[in-house]
Amino acid sequence: MRSELPPAQERDVRLRAKPWPCGGLTRGADLTGHSHAILYPGGMRNALQQEIDALPWFHQIDFGNGLLTPGAIRASAIERIERCIFGALDVAGKSVLDIGCWDGAYSLAAIRRGAVRVLATDHYAWHGGPGDRRSFELVRKHLAPTIEAMDAPVEELTEDRIGTFDVVLFMGVFYHLRHPFAVLEQVAKLAREVLVVESRITSTLVPWPVMRFHPGTFEGDPTNWWTPNRSCMEALLRDVGFSRIRFSRPDRRFRRGMFHAWR
Repeated sequence: MRSELPPAQERDVRLRAKPWPCGGLTRGADLTGHSHAILYPGGMRNALQQEIDALPWFHQIDFGNGLLTPGAIRASAIERIERCIFGALDVAGKSVLDIGCWDGAYSLAAIRRGAVRVLATDHYAWHGGPGDRRSFELVRKHLAPTIEAMDAPVEELTEDRIGTFDVVLFMGVFYHLRHPFAVLEQVAKLAREVLVVESRITSTLVPWPVMRFHPGTFEGDPTNWWTPNRSCMEALLRDVGFSRIRFSRPDRRFRRGMFHAWR
């Protein structure tokens, strides 16, 4: 997209828009249980490999002992996104809600970093979408059995139904919603301390809030409805009650944004 701003103003916008770098492991992170420390007996390993091969995978998950699932989001990208999420956030001793968990990569990461409770939720990816809940359940069974799971659309996740959590992860969901602001307002009520929103974004050089509507199909996906710019997402988060917002870029093509929002 070509900027229509004067050169000097465009430079100022670029400087203001400079994102925070994604950090490393947070204080207190405990990765001693990382999956590649797991050893499976030969028969069990072969049976697990067969289970992995029979399922669709969105997240590439390391089960250890040389067992690595396929996945559209490769393990290296997941590690980079984990650094973006948890480099600015210490979840040790915290409760975490993971909305739109898919195969559970970030729920698993929260457990490994010391979260005392993790509730992973999804619906679209597990029903008629490209995913399968059995993939998540395999991850939970072998790598993090303490993760709780709930099959529910995000619109049904209310405080009355599930309570509130110290940290809420809202990753890769916002731009798939028909009514994103209404759902964001609802999700914000579930976060006592921090809400982390990751989304496809647009119009990075426009300094005022803009959200683009995509009728039909965008990037090959008919559920890609909206792409906000950074200013828009930050304004939305402030409007639903967050006072401090940290922006970072979890991908290398500058198409996505991650927003940590604190009360």
